[in-house]
Amino acid sequence: MLKCLWVRFFPVYVSVLSVFILISCDKVGKQKFTMLEQKCSVCHPLSVALNKNRDEEEWKRVIHGMKVRGLIITEDEERKILNYLKNNYGK
Repeated sequence: MLKCLWVRFFPVYVSVLSVFILISCDKVGKQKFTMLEQKCSVCHPLSVALNKNRDEEEWKRVIHGMKVRGLIITEDEERKILNYLKNNYGK
């Protein structure tokens, strides 16, 4: 009977485990995107920032321009946002 129960519920265990793995793998990307939303969408919709693919230097100039206009951001946040933009919206 125990063997039968194990076989019966094995797909459920695998499904639950898969969901936890996917959530943990995607957690870093979601945090960076949340940070991007928190910092950038205060002044404009994210679509304004993300409508073009730019290389790393262009993204650095964009971030610098936003800092000149009043964006308050730490060096660590800037690095994380730059990496996110470069990896997801880079040329």
